[in-house]
Amino acid sequence: MHDSLEKPNTGNGAGTGVALGLVFLSGFAALVYQVLWMKQLGLLFGNTSHAASATLASFFAGLATGSWLLGRHVSSSRNPMRIYAWLEIGIALTALLYFVILGIFHLVYPAIYQSVGASGWLLLVKFALSLLLVFPPAFCMGGTIPVMGQFMVRTRDTFGKISALMYGINTLGAATGAALAGFYLPLWLGFNATCAIAIALSLAVAIAAFRLSRGPLPPALELDEPSEPETMDESPARLTRQERRALERQQKRAQHRSEAPAASTSPTTADPAPAAGRRVILTLCFLSGFGILALEVLWTRMFSQVLENSVYTFATILVVVLVCLALGALASSFLARVKAPPLLMLTLLVLAGAGAVAATPSVFMHLTNGMELISSKATWSGYILLIFRTAALTIGPSALILGMVFPYLMKTEEVYLTSPGLSLGRLATVNTIGAILGALLCGFLMLDAFGMWRSMQVIAVLYLVVALLLPLGWDARSLVAKAACLVVLLVSLVALNPGSLPVTSTDPTDPIAKDEEVIEVWEGSDCTVSVTESRLGTAIKINSDYSLGSTGAYMQEKLQADLPLMVYPQTESVFFLGVGTGITAGSALDPRHRHIKQVVACELVPEVITAAKKYMTDIRGFDTTGGLFKDPRADVLVEDGRHYLMATDQQFDMINADLFVPFRSGAGSLYTQEHFENAKNRLTSGGVFVQWLPLYQLTENEFSIIAHTMISVFDQVSMWRHNFQPGSEVVALIGHQQGATLPACDIDSRADKQLAVRGKTHHDLMRLNLPLDPQTILLFYGGNLSVARELFEPYPVNTDDRPIIEYQAPRSYRSQSGAVPWFTG
Repeated sequence: MHDSLEKPNTGNGAGTGVALGLVFLSGFAALVYQVLWMKQLGLLFGNTSHAASATLASFFAGLATGSWLLGRHVSSSRNPMRIYAWLEIGIALTALLYFVILGIFHLVYPAIYQSVGASGWLLLVKFALSLLLVFPPAFCMGGTIPVMGQFMVRTRDTFGKISALMYGINTLGAATGAALAGFYLPLWLGFNATCAIAIALSLAVAIAAFRLSRGPLPPALELDEPSEPETMDESPARLTRQERRALERQQKRAQHRSEAPAASTSPTTADPAPAAGRRVILTLCFLSGFGILALEVLWTRMFSQVLENSVYTFATILVVVLVCLALGALASSFLARVKAPPLLMLTLLVLAGAGAVAATPSVFMHLTNGMELISSKATWSGYILLIFRTAALTIGPSALILGMVFPYLMKTEEVYLTSPGLSLGRLATVNTIGAILGALLCGFLMLDAFGMWRSMQVIAVLYLVVALLLPLGWDARSLVAKAACLVVLLVSLVALNPGSLPVTSTDPTDPIAKDEEVIEVWEGSDCTVSVTESRLGTAIKINSDYSLGSTGAYMQEKLQADLPLMVYPQTESVFFLGVGTGITAGSALDPRHRHIKQVVACELVPEVITAAKKYMTDIRGFDTTGGLFKDPRADVLVEDGRHYLMATDQQFDMINADLFVPFRSGAGSLYTQEHFENAKNRLTSGGVFVQWLPLYQLTENEFSIIAHTMISVFDQVSMWRHNFQPGSEVVALIGHQQGATLPACDIDSRADKQLAVRGKTHHDLMRLNLPLDPQTILLFYGGNLSVARELFEPYPVNTDDRPIIEYQAPRSYRSQSGAVPWFTG
């Protein structure tokens, strides 16, 4: 049998290099597709965890089905490279078809939403639509590795190392694609142009594969008869039809192979450990997919507590995980050459990986100084490098070691090998099914039931239990491995106490946070929600540091509803995009706004509503929400507000959008042209759209982009001040359907205004108590931006295809060059 990777099929090393290059590019394109599709479908279906899970499950279902069916199909092919080329053509064509179907969905989806409503049926509809969009290309992607394995593997004993090498190269390409699609391409080119590059790349791979397929056909498989394993839990009668046919062909070749000496099958060094049974291999295969995806959910949640949570922080974690998995696969390719019992090696890998997972919370606490917010005054690139370093040290060991398990299973599969494509397809299918269940169960059940740290302990224990149950022999090495598994298991269960670890972080730079007390925490599928108490009052926070408001800012939050309703006192129906504490939306129900008949408020995170109901409705007997959760005029929905405005047919006199930190992941989609157009379509005749902006978190560049985007949609855009506090300025941009004068008022409050400013200087700006009524409200008027539109025309428009705000704001936030001035401060 051949014992190296040289000349596996084409007769020259160049052919092998070309094939591995195609595998790299295919992985690169696949992750570009996945990143972009998850973003685009999130805009269509809503950025909820359920909608994202439906899309992810559809994608993985396509991968699993493609691996299974195409792996079986290619096992009887004499020219697998031609099939590979057609698969890449299929990926490109279905990716093109994706844009056509997506355009149709944008037209019909609102009608579907209006007929089904926000119910469980809607989730099924989203899943079905996701299947229609991403299943076809994912199906073709799922078949690429089994087909390439059929092309490259020619002998039984090279199956393990070649398959692991292919997976490593493919995953390394995926990591490269995730890095470019996560950091650069959407900002430089936009989503559609980036996807077009991936399609062109798939076509280029197909052309190269077609050229390679015209060369000499691969030689027949040389699958020598394996020695009989000591433990076999599947008889030949249970083999698939393709396996039985391949086995018959092997037997016929063996009968005609007169030169094969009988002595060649004589035993050499005895292997004390039994061979891995088929069920053992598939169990480990499933566990590998389940554990890695479940851990990725937990790792992302873990880092979201200590990071700024921009689009780049999540991309960083994804890249770190993929790079470690790729290195693990490449390492297992070399490990497959080691003459050691495969089951013993797998036991040691699972043991080491479980130990690394169990140690992750302690390592994370050490690197973050007891789970403090990772704050740095470094530039954007410096901050990203700091995140890469912290992520690599924290999750790198676990991802690297566990990333070796699945590729090394190819080595244990050699004893059952009848067709490389068939074996690769089967293993990839089981692994992908495990990945689907791992992501779903961890995100929707384990986090809620056990919390972040306990869930990580459960996964480590699961790995250790499986390692203990592996059917090793009774030699000294196997007994030592079993004893080590038992010791680590007992330590994980007894010595480690996840319940004592904090689940929210603190900000060392914030003096108020040092005295802050966490009252209650909810670890949900979307994020971690906490209620805290400090000298400034009761606050609701998301992922530790993102405050949704507090009782200490009661008047400021109330003003976000009062100000536009004072400007337009005839408003009868109002929609609030974002609930938070409920103070702003509840203020619209105040008796002074006597014309209000309907209030609808959307909140993306259900735990935020739970927190507001429990802690904001009874502050020493006072309901700060103004009866929002009890008033029959009010309806609070758990829904993505942008998605609701896009899909509903309901119209409002006013749409009031809360201020969203621009550099946070997902916030940029609330400042796009498409979103503003959807909001405009939901306004009644004469209705207005109110968008609040935190000037202290914007550079002149971001403000001008948002202003230009709004001006491109609304006939008239005016600006209003929220306060007169230097360094904490907030403004509202109000979009009108047509140019209109401000409503007149006959209230004379000159005496109140004079009293408010009498004897005050600029030092008293933060303590001014200005009167608020339909006349004095004009004090907050900042001007008509539409008249000054030429100031903003040099700036680009923020769109769903080119999300400049989401990708540029985090860079501006950490810019120290001064080239782009902050709007205030």
